[in-house]
Amino acid sequence: MNEPTESLSSPASALNRRQAFADTDLCVKCGLCLPHCPTYAKTLDENESPRGRLSLIQGWAAGQLDASPKLLRHLDNCLMCRACEAVCPANVPYGSLMDRFRGETGERGKPLPTRIKSAALRAFLQNPRTARLADPARALLRTTGLLRVLGFGDLGAEIPRAPAHAEWRGFHPAQGDETARVGLFLGCTAELADTETVTAAIRLLNRLGVGVSVPERQGCCGALALHAGDRAAASRMRSRNLDAFDPSQLDAIITLASGCGAMLSDYRLHDPSPEGRNFADKLKDIGQFLSEFPWPENIRFKPLKAKACVHTPCTLKNVLKAERYPLELLRRMPELEVLALAGDTRCCGAAGSYMVEHPEMASSLREDVLEQLRGNEPDYLLTSNVGCALHLRAGLKRRGLSNVHVLHPVVLLEQQLADACTSISAR
Repeated sequence: MNEPTESLSSPASALNRRQAFADTDLCVKCGLCLPHCPTYAKTLDENESPRGRLSLIQGWAAGQLDASPKLLRHLDNCLMCRACEAVCPANVPYGSLMDRFRGETGERGKPLPTRIKSAALRAFLQNPRTARLADPARALLRTTGLLRVLGFGDLGAEIPRAPAHAEWRGFHPAQGDETARVGLFLGCTAELADTETVTAAIRLLNRLGVGVSVPERQGCCGALALHAGDRAAASRMRSRNLDAFDPSQLDAIITLASGCGAMLSDYRLHDPSPEGRNFADKLKDIGQFLSEFPWPENIRFKPLKAKACVHTPCTLKNVLKAERYPLELLRRMPELEVLALAGDTRCCGAAGSYMVEHPEMASSLREDVLEQLRGNEPDYLLTSNVGCALHLRAGLKRRGLSNVHVLHPVVLLEQQLADACTSISAR
């Protein structure tokens, strides 16, 4: 559990803080962010709004406010959805400022049980040995309800059953002539909770003539650590991933979870070296890559007479600016009725570890999203982020709607390819 290493009250640190957080002065307090902030919409408390939080950081950086439990709680309640950034006329780097603040204060404002849960979750997901334990861990969490007993809510029960095991790491050659080569980023949840998506992505890319490299040495993107204030751990994870991928040998680096994609795209900010910039420049969410990639003329989708509602994760919309691509791809499928959830939909409440640390707010936000399904009766709810999928699946189960299949769009696309391949091989 990360703690600040420098006194928060010394004159030297106060001077350094004013310099480090000078970007807060960019906020002109216009309030255009307020209608887009999930926590402000729920509380109508200015301290729970972007401009309110920036004001708190300004006061703290200037030495006018102490890092009290109350102040830290308001800052910790932020989901980091970054919807405020997307509408800010002054281009305030809100996400970066929040990460810097949390890096200075650590997790001091969180109750001890929350800190323990958060640390346990990070330790489990970020441990390289987790991959080898994924199958027994998945079965244990699904059948025992252990996570619910430990205060993790519905998370364990919604971890999906694993499809047939596949060895992902290595190189997966294109079917036919190779027209592109990509690196595939797995993240720390793939082995445990997203195996279906990874397998479908490799199959689909190979079918389109794309060779897929899955580097062995890659690991967690570092978002969980950075948002918890552990900058040192996030830096180590970033270095590991920059070493694992060679952008010069790839046409793109593909991400399947938009939350990871958002963090990886910020590598250029956290590491302004050529390596950090080159990595981020090659990064694409799989929806964007597939939408922009020239598909072979002989690739066709089988008709699917069904209804699919598409949920857009905050990171896909606000950071990656790639929200339109899943809709474009799905609308290529004959007979599939594709419905986008309302464009003004706020965060679903998953937000990385937020659904574990702030279960009441996370549940309330999720209900706002799921309420849009009333009357639509979809067969599928499609989302491009594994955390959102787990969170929404749990909400559907609570509503008695377990018949709605929650999938990544790429899974449905691969399932409906005419004469789709049924196996993957690595070398």
